[in-house]
Amino acid sequence: MSIPMDGPRLFGHGAQLALAVVMAAVLLPASLQSVRVSGVSAPWLLALTASLLALHGCVATARRRPIPSCTIGVAACAALLAAPDIDGVTDFSESSRYSPILLPSVLCFFALVYAVSAHTASPWPSLALGVGLTGSLLTLARLWGFTAAPIEAWAWWLLLSTTAFGGTTAAWALGRYRVTRAAWTSQLAEQAAAGERRRIAREMHDVVAHSLAVMVSHAEAGRLVVPNSPERATEILTTIADAGREALTEMRGLLGVLRDDAAPTEPQPGLVDVPALVERVRASGVEVELSMDDRLRVTPAVGLTVYRVVQEALTNVTRHGGRRPRARVDLSTAGPEIIARVTNTGTSTAATGSGKGLIGMRERVDAVGGTLSAGPTGDGWAVEVRVPC
Repeated sequence: MSIPMDGPRLFGHGAQLALAVVMAAVLLPASLQSVRVSGVSAPWLLALTASLLALHGCVATARRRPIPSCTIGVAACAALLAAPDIDGVTDFSESSRYSPILLPSVLCFFALVYAVSAHTASPWPSLALGVGLTGSLLTLARLWGFTAAPIEAWAWWLLLSTTAFGGTTAAWALGRYRVTRAAWTSQLAEQAAAGERRRIAREMHDVVAHSLAVMVSHAEAGRLVVPNSPERATEILTTIADAGREALTEMRGLLGVLRDDAAPTEPQPGLVDVPALVERVRASGVEVELSMDDRLRVTPAVGLTVYRVVQEALTNVTRHGGRRPRARVDLSTAGPEIIARVTNTGTSTAATGSGKGLIGMRERVDAVGGTLSAGPTGDGWAVEVRVPC
């Protein structure tokens, strides 16, 4: 059973066929020629030829059918291992004989081990490694009496054992590396997608919740005020319309970023927009005092974070601050930090909602390396943020 992978691909299906063609072009002619002049009986000649062709054919199908391909490849290598010694054009010296397991086409087995290791689920990769190492051991046993190598005996056995065991282990490890890297890449993509969903949720919550709170507050105030002061209807409706237009503008900017539109979007709000934010909240009926150091200079990311936190805190005052809510916004610096404190000095704004606003504020502050604290005070509720300038 093969397993699909969405991660990086070392060989695609087309490239796997190309690999099979290259290996056949480089390795198969010498192997077939050696078998043709080997001097073995006709049945063995047929068996060796079929085994070589099967090995190269399995390389072509290894990606789509790794387990059957490797199984056939193991059977082909077993036939080469069991066959009698042959003579051929690849002899190391005149009149030497060697086992067919030394034919160049045997290198195809490493590609089959890789395919099982990279494209199948447990326990097949471990089984492939076990079979490969067992085959390597049997190969050394089969070649124990071979003495025709044109190098020292110890060097020959070192070369042979390194090729057999090292090649098998390396092919298996490369396949497992591919699986691990694909899983790691997939996990990173999932984490990035989750982070993006949280970011979108924060932006949607900040934009929609604040604007709707202002609109609802004005609508409720208008229901009480307009019957006695009809002349204020225009003012109240204008404020509601302005809040709605602002929400639509920010929503369009957010959706434009999500669609990756080429058209430029409106700039994100920052510290300079806090006074206008306070004025809108005052217009909704909340008494808000603002204390802000005019010398504050921060990066756009920090400015946006502070603005959104103040916006969310004032929205909560509007929604949960009682009949006559009052609030105070203080923006100041303390060494390398900027401190934003929003205090409700009226009725306590103890959490009555879902808590998503506080979660969103904390995520924003964490993203810029700051800290956030929120909780009840003696006569209300306080939100304090400390972020690096």
